[in-house]
Amino acid sequence: MDKEEIVSAFKQLDELTSVNEPTISEITEKIKFHQEKKKAIFLKELIVFICVACSLFIGALLMALEAPVSIVIIQGLGFIALPIILKRDKKKIEGELI
Repeated sequence: MDKEEIVSAFKQLDELTSVNEPTISEITEKIKFHQEKKKAIFLKELIVFICVACSLFIGALLMALEAPVSIVIIQGLGFIALPIILKRDKKKIEGELI
């Protein structure tokens, strides 16, 4: 094998194993998309945290004041409805991001 055959063999190998390197604009676009996705997730988790914290505080306050049972039942129904609302919002957010 002479030098030209080796060089051509290496060129063929490079062509077979070529990797498409992303451009800077593609990378920045992916980073922005990821940041938007994380922001939406963070906001949703923040809303859930605030709702749960407020509900627990109100529940403890109502129990401490011996509130009527109907108020506690309404709060319990709110806890059941919250995951249903969040699932619906999650599907809407995912549909907007894709």
